[in-house]
Parts: sequence; C-alpha cells; structure tokens
Amino acid sequence: MYAVGIDVGGTYTDGALIELPARAVLRVAKVPTDPGDLAGSVLRCFHSLSVPAPSLLSRFCVSTTLATNTMVEGTKKDVCAICIGLRPSRPIDYANEVVSIDGGHDASGNEASPLDLSTLTSAMAHVKSSSFAISARFGVRNPEHEVMVANEVLRVRPTATVVRGSELVGVLGMEERLFLAAKNAELIHVMRGLIRAIGSVTKVPVSSTYVLKGDGSLISSEEAALRPIMTVLSGPAASVVGGSLLSGSRDALVIDIGGTTTDISLIANGRVRLAEEGAMVGGARLRVPAIDITTIALGGNTEIYCDDRRPRLGQRAIHPMCLAPDAPRQMKDRSFLFPVPGKVYGITPVDLFRARGRSDHGDKGIATVALAALAQACDLSIDELFESLEDAIRYRLLRSLSAALTGTMLPEGGDADALLKGGPHLRTVLRIGVPIVGIGAPVRPFLDLLKGRVECEIIVPEHHEVGNAVGAVCTNVFVRKEVAVRCEPRMMQGEEVMTFSVTMPDGQRTFQSRDDAVEFAMAVGTSEVRDYMERSRARKYQTKVDVRDITYQEYGLRKVAETVVTVTAEEQ
Repeated sequence: MYAVGIDVGGTYTDGALIELPARAVLRVAKVPTDPGDLAGSVLRCFHSLSVPAPSLLSRFCVSTTLATNTMVEGTKKDVCAICIGLRPSRPIDYANEVVSIDGGHDASGNEASPLDLSTLTSAMAHVKSSSFAISARFGVRNPEHEVMVANEVLRVRPTATVVRGSELVGVLGMEERLFLAAKNAELIHVMRGLIRAIGSVTKVPVSSTYVLKGDGSLISSEEAALRPIMTVLSGPAASVVGGSLLSGSRDALVIDIGGTTTDISLIANGRVRLAEEGAMVGGARLRVPAIDITTIALGGNTEIYCDDRRPRLGQRAIHPMCLAPDAPRQMKDRSFLFPVPGKVYGITPVDLFRARGRSDHGDKGIATVALAALAQACDLSIDELFESLEDAIRYRLLRSLSAALTGTMLPEGGDADALLKGGPHLRTVLRIGVPIVGIGAPVRPFLDLLKGRVECEIIVPEHHEVGNAVGAVCTNVFVRKEVAVRCEPRMMQGEEVMTFSVTMPDGQRTFQSRDDAVEFAMAVGTSEVRDYMERSRARKYQTKVDVRDITYQEYGLRKVAETVVTVTAEEQ
C-alpha cells in the first residue's frame, strides 16, 4: 500500500511517497509554493513524486498553512454574528453584520430568558451574509438556544453556512466562542475550495484524503471542511510528528528551520505537547487543541545587513544573493548591504553558510564576494565577520531553545544574552533532557552552531528536508471528548436536593443520582467519539474512558464540584 503526505508551506511545498505499513520513504519532492495557487503547488509536488495509481492510494494527507495564514491576513468578511442573551462588550470587527436577541441560560444550564426567535426572523430579512456564527450566554452549559437559532437560520436560508460556538469548544466565554465560530465560518469556504481543487487536480478520491490538525492528528477532508479552525498550526504539528518518526525519538525537542522562521516544539511519548490555553495566531487566542510552539524570525532567508558599521541579523526574510539571477548587477551599487525598504535580494544565512563551505546551495563565488563587501563595510576582517554573524545566529537559537523549555523569552542584547554568551572564565551550556531533532532543508549548518553549547544528542535524520510531509502522512486519527457532570443543589417541591447535570450536543439532562448521571455522560461521550471516528473513516481504533472528580474543601469536608468523564479514541 502507498500513501502520500504533502505539506504546503509558505516557501516550499514538500512531498513524500510512503510505503505502508512499514512507513518506508520511497520518494521525496520539494517545489516552490505559489501563495496564489496552493492547489497548483500541491499538483506540481504530487507529480514530482510519480505516484503510482493515484486513485488507489491508501491515504493522501495534507498539512497546510492555509487556515493559519487566513487567520493572520484575514479574508473578505461574509459572516453575520448572532448573539443570544448578551450585548458584546466591544465592537465585533470580525463580522460584517451583528444580530442580538434575548435568550440564554444561567451557569447551571437553566433558561435565564426565553429565546426571542421573532426578532431573529425579522432581522433575517435584512441580513445579506451567507455565513452565520452563533453564540449564546452559557451555551456550553446548555446549547438548546444555539440549536434553535441554527435551525431557524437554516429554515429561512437553507443554503447558509451555520457554525455554533458551543460545538467547537467547551470553554466559558460567550464572546470567545462567537469569535471562534465566526472565524470558522469564514474559513469554511476557503478550505472547501482548496480540498475540492486538490481532488480535481490529483484525481485522488475524497474518501482517501485527510488534513492534519493543529494537535498532530488527522481529520477527514469532510470534517476539515466543516471545522477548518482545527487545522490552524497544521504545518508545525506535521514537523514535530515527522521529526519523531524520522529520528525514532518518541521524546524530543524538534526544531524546524525553514526560509523565514524557526519553530520549536516538544514531543512526549510520541504525541505533540499542546498549548494549555490554545494557539495564539494573529494576536488572537484560539481555544482549540493546537501545538505548543515557539516561533522566532530566523531562517535560511533572514536578512543580514550593515548598520552603523556593524553586522546585524535582522527579522525580515529576503532572497539569498547567491540565488539572485543577476547578482553581479545588484551588487554594484552596494545597496544590498543595507536595510533598504522593499529590498528583494540581499545577504542571508544561506549566503553565509555557502561562503563558509557548510552548504552547497547557491553560487559560492557570489556568496563570497557579497560577504567580503559586508566585511569591508563593517571594517572587519572576513574571519571576524563570520564569527560575529555565527554568534548572532547561535545566540538567537539558544534564546529560542530556552524559551521553548521554560516559557520565557530572553531579551536580545540584555543581561540574559550576556549570560548565554559567557566570557573568558564562564562557558554557558544548556543541558537538555531530550534529543534535539532538526527538520527543514537548511537545518544542518544552523544546528552545527549549537555544538559545544548544548549538552544533548543532536539528530538531523535522513529526509529531514521533507520532515513535514512525512509527519503529515505518518500519524493517525485521534479524538478526545470531555463530558462534565456538574453537582448542584436545586429546590424541588420546597426542598433543596442535590442534582447532577450533563450537557448534550443539543441540550441538557438532569439526574438525581450521580451514578446515573456519570453512566449517561459516558454513553454521550462514547457515542460522540465513535461518530467522529466513523466520519474520519478510522477502520480500527481503541476507545478509553476515564472518570475523575474535581473536589473542594468545605468545613474540613471533601466535596465534589463536578465529575469529568473523558473519552478518547485512537486509530490503531
């Protein structure tokens, strides 16, 4: 059986043809990404792999920056935000229309105010949007009003795209859920278009097509088209999974160095470490399961320039001078040495490593002449320039490693930077408890600069240049569902009794017996998980159920606030 993994990155689209079940890499490919034609980039990479019988592929898996980039850059807004039982505290600039109606529940899931469907129906006559994001006050406690509103919208607009906040995440915060639902609605049309285009150009059937989620697991293309927000940080997740597989390390610190950025993530026991509060993308916190990642502006194309007669390692990405089609002409006016706005070509780490003989990428003669001109502009010998630039790269890497391991980014050029650099009688070495695994085409010369400054094994595995593509296909379908049983006193027939409430996808059910409530929660969670695995076309999977109590102390007695039932399923 054959499977294909393709990672659509910002600079390159990488591909790998894999033989299953051995997960042997048969062929790899790397083509430039055309941001205006992602499907075309996938097609060129797919053709470069010479895939035998595309229609018979066991699995075709894609990781993509599409959702992440759309979140950052934004698209044309075509979303109406419907608020139930709450007037937003700040302007809703992520939707082009807003409708607020009465309704919503209280913290216990009881109806706080009757749902005003008549106002919604009247407002729908004037709404022009084709997508709708719905969020209700305490909708995660009882989604009944969200469901009723969604049904009414579809009654009036049968072809509308409707997203409920409570079906995406289970966190409190109505406005957060509304934002997430609006962004998911905005992404749906973009993701559907990409999946449809990829299928038409590759001729791979939809039934074999998967997309990687931001938590490192696979999702069917149909599910990805419904919940594209779950694919944010898909690319970095693919690099971690690929690094683990190619290196054979189930516990590692994976460093993915591309043309523009360096991404650093931990993998533990074969699974990516997730961000506790969700992914931060484009300045917004998305409370969906996503990889915990440290990203810095450092890659093969990071600008190197002269400033105040000193060599500097910049933040923006440009094209390497050693790859410029007319480099001699561009070097004549020496503007390539300085941070000129709109500059396309200049000196980069690719040029540095080529001139040093640590890489064979590009024209070595051009790289050598460019670095010599930079040394002259900075009044340094060529050896002094090389040492200065390698130090700048080394310490930026060390700072990012420290940030990934501690959660604290050290300021560049501060006292912490001086500590990392050390001195005549101090040599700072980072002792790391897991191997460092390098992924990405330019990663090897970067990691060579860490030798002697980190105490751990450094692994640059075979096929590291397409590690993301390998990671996209060599993972599995995984789902986790939590169902809470909340313990709350209620007045019944003039007497206070303890009740146990369980939230379902379409409402809430209350029990007077904790055991009955927990049993029901287990059934609800298991049913949802099994439905997900079937929609994801997982033929064989293992389901686990865990029950834990969340307790508190009152007058010296331990009491249960709620019981959390966690159901997981993993493809075998």
